[in-house]
Amino acid sequence: MNDFAIDYLDRIRWLLLVVGCAAVLIYGLAMKRRALKAFAAEHLLGFLAPDASRPRLIIKGILVLAAMTALVLALTGPRWGVYWTEVQQRQLDLVICLDVSNSMLAEDAGMSRLARAKDDVKRLLDQLHGSMIGLVVFAGSSDLVCPLTDDYDFYRLALEDVGPHSVTKGGTDIGAAISAAVKAFADQRRQQRAILFMTDGEDQGNEAVKQARKAFEQGILVYTIGIGDDQRGALIPLEKDGQRTYAMHDGQQVWSKADPIKLTEIAQAGGGEYRPSGQISATQRTLEWIYAERLLPMEKRLMEQKQKQERYPRFHWPATVALLLLMIETLTSERRRLPRGEPVEKAEA
Repeated sequence: MNDFAIDYLDRIRWLLLVVGCAAVLIYGLAMKRRALKAFAAEHLLGFLAPDASRPRLIIKGILVLAAMTALVLALTGPRWGVYWTEVQQRQLDLVICLDVSNSMLAEDAGMSRLARAKDDVKRLLDQLHGSMIGLVVFAGSSDLVCPLTDDYDFYRLALEDVGPHSVTKGGTDIGAAISAAVKAFADQRRQQRAILFMTDGEDQGNEAVKQARKAFEQGILVYTIGIGDDQRGALIPLEKDGQRTYAMHDGQQVWSKADPIKLTEIAQAGGGEYRPSGQISATQRTLEWIYAERLLPMEKRLMEQKQKQERYPRFHWPATVALLLLMIETLTSERRRLPRGEPVEKAEA
């Protein structure tokens, strides 16, 4: 039968247990008959046990063995009868690289840059349906705080908890963050993969463009989203001894500006594009727009609607047979019923 299949063929070996039980049953019946012969002559057994029935014992044993065989067949997972089903394959994995350096505390995005980035990521999560998403935080060093997951509630908790305290080294090294994001994908080459950077673009490293190009060569797109004012910039607020102060360098207050030129270079090297953070429309911000207009159409093209041939699971049929056989065995008496008035001397053993 071309439409017949077994899920767990290795479980067929459990039939050896049935064979072993059959051997024990045959041996037990033989020993019982030998013991009876040793106890009394064969022609007297009918008088000593007039209702005993050897055929009934054999039938009960056969029923039990047949039930065991049916159970083994059920456990192998038999399937037959073909049907076709539509299968959608998930094709999009995302890693958000979130800048948590001190410069992201600057408040030139309607709120702090970091708070704006978190808010945008949360809004993106509401648009995802089945895509896997991971989270890398970075400053002078990088850390994967949430591996690829489709548990968006867990992702929100991880996102809420990150900040400048999440990394051990200050500064901003975008190249190291790209490398960490690439590792987060493992080797899932069948999926469309993209890295989305949420940063002000102040990069103290010199490997960002090179790492973005390497990512693109592996089929991973790199998109950059610049957060913050790229003209005047903003001061970087800090908390010290419960007092609000601002970051200083050489006795001067530090003004942090977004760097769209650097972010554009990184995005172009990574096969993606750069967009400044902001309200694209009444319902979309930049991150949502990139997902809806760039990544989602790409995912839909790769989301192959395939017809997959399946076979109906039929384990319940042999399981039902096993249950019926055990019920019959239970209802079958080991002893035959003697007709009323039958003389004992005519009874058969």
